[in-house]
Amino acid sequence: MEIGSKKWKKLSLTEVQPKGWMKRQLEIQMEGLSGRLYEMWDSVGSYSGWLGGTGESWERAPYYLDGLIPLSYYLKDKKRWEICMDFVEWTLNSQTEDGNFGPAATRTDYWSRYAMLKVLTQYYEITEDERVLPFEKNYFVYLLQEIKNRPLTNWSRARVPDLMYCMKWTYEKTGDESVLQMAREIDGHSLDWISFMDILPFTRSSSYYMNWKSIENINHNELDKIVPFHATHIVNVTMGLKHPALHQYFFADIDGADISRRGIRQLEQFHGVASGCINGDEHLSGADPRQGSELCSVVEYMFSLSVMLEILGDAKLADQLERLAYNALPATITEDYMAHQYLQQANQVQVDIRKRPWYNNRDDASVFGLEPNFGCCTANMHQGWPRMINALWYKEGYDTLLSMVFAPSCVKTDIGGEAVSVSLETEYPFKDELCYHFHKSLSQEITLKVRIPSWCTAPQVRCTGAKITRDENGMIVVTKAFQENDKVEVCFPMEVRFSHWYKDSVAVERGPLLYGLDIKERFEVIKEVAGVKDYNVFADSDWNYALSLQDEVTIEEAKLEAVPYNKKNPPVRIRMKAKKVPSWKLEDGNTTEIPDRQDIVGETEEISLIPFGCTKLRISQFPWY
Repeated sequence: MEIGSKKWKKLSLTEVQPKGWMKRQLEIQMEGLSGRLYEMWDSVGSYSGWLGGTGESWERAPYYLDGLIPLSYYLKDKKRWEICMDFVEWTLNSQTEDGNFGPAATRTDYWSRYAMLKVLTQYYEITEDERVLPFEKNYFVYLLQEIKNRPLTNWSRARVPDLMYCMKWTYEKTGDESVLQMAREIDGHSLDWISFMDILPFTRSSSYYMNWKSIENINHNELDKIVPFHATHIVNVTMGLKHPALHQYFFADIDGADISRRGIRQLEQFHGVASGCINGDEHLSGADPRQGSELCSVVEYMFSLSVMLEILGDAKLADQLERLAYNALPATITEDYMAHQYLQQANQVQVDIRKRPWYNNRDDASVFGLEPNFGCCTANMHQGWPRMINALWYKEGYDTLLSMVFAPSCVKTDIGGEAVSVSLETEYPFKDELCYHFHKSLSQEITLKVRIPSWCTAPQVRCTGAKITRDENGMIVVTKAFQENDKVEVCFPMEVRFSHWYKDSVAVERGPLLYGLDIKERFEVIKEVAGVKDYNVFADSDWNYALSLQDEVTIEEAKLEAVPYNKKNPPVRIRMKAKKVPSWKLEDGNTTEIPDRQDIVGETEEISLIPFGCTKLRISQFPWY
């Protein structure tokens, strides 16, 4: 390894465009809260401190812009783009001679500045505004001077990997060795996520390590001196996942891939659920599917995985990114993108305002609405889909294009010194066929590599006149001097499979999708604020089933609707045999503990499972027989 080396090269944001169902998903997002928040939610509205106003001046506007800028660009939405530009212009004009910037009310805060620097990286890739690169470097210089007298603490210390990402990006754009040296220096001020991922120090729920009642009234700025508050905070953990990769990039003295794989494996073992989430409500909370996973942690985990993919070149990380994006993300936001949960549960049979076994979240944390529990997710959820577009394709070396995460899209870039235009036409993850369509003729051979998902045992590929092989990582390798209208057709047959989780519960998976019980859902309005409704959701059908793992399974595929994650008309349905478990009951809004197999008796019934992302109530980790 060399300092500054990475396995793959991320494409510029402007080189990839969403198509098909993915573009429609972005349109739904813009028609929903993403496009409306500025007008209806003061935290990111015209009074924002990031516009020079007296309103919220910390992380919310940067969080919001991190999704709204690429979303506005992809959809060519002039109105929302101009809103973004008001924030960007104010920010760029706010930098003082010492290099600091941002609202005066949070002048001494570091973390919110990291978040806005991350926003500006996307803005630059779209506009190439020459002010951005010196702006970023000036802040790095300021920060390293300032922390000599005012060290990083709390959020600013825990979230240093986001700052290191911005430093990596700036170094690659400028080649400035001083940025490289500053990044190496700032690494030592971070919470040590590398040791954390190497040997997970918290293998139990946070309640084992911290009695919240005894510490909740302590000044939060002092908590880390007493308990591991920031080291167990779920959003910090998912942001920290990219630290080993970034450290490897800047120091070349560790195996970031090995440490990252071990960290993910341990987090999944002790705190993971079948949707790909790491449970945290608000802190690491064990693997029980009744515990909650914060929406902010889903989108931040997705972003960390995309950074890790580029540096480490570990294709298995793409499996995890798809698991989160195609299951956890849509499940926790309503179909019209007008309400979301702060916390989702893998086994969620009732959503209402009542005390649940969260570590330190409020009673409304799982309801759907504008701002349940706390507004960070209201601001931050928008980055999920748009940022993932920039993780679909990568480059390897001079003449190789990589298709890594699968979604309908078009890429226009330079490969082997020639302009290449390729579209991926697919209904993946709902269907198993992918078609790569070349739109320009090339004068020389190039290579298209396609990741084989770890769940696929018998991939199929066709391309007339091409050399088709596999590389050392098991990826499909297609080499040809592609001509206009050439196609590479790939099929990843999707077989139903079972995975085992907490208390030997079973999840039903097919392709990258997790399936949940199709529960009849009844939404009840709690209140309406600024035109956005908050909802309770109740089950109007039985949910307490145990699955048969031996009886025949039936798969029904349907037409993909205008709303891709559609509860009423899901794109795929699985029918299975099951038995009702009378001892498995509703208790204070949650299921009771997953029953043992000896409790499973009774008549066999047929039940229906639909994609997890289509559900708002579900069982996704079942007892079985």
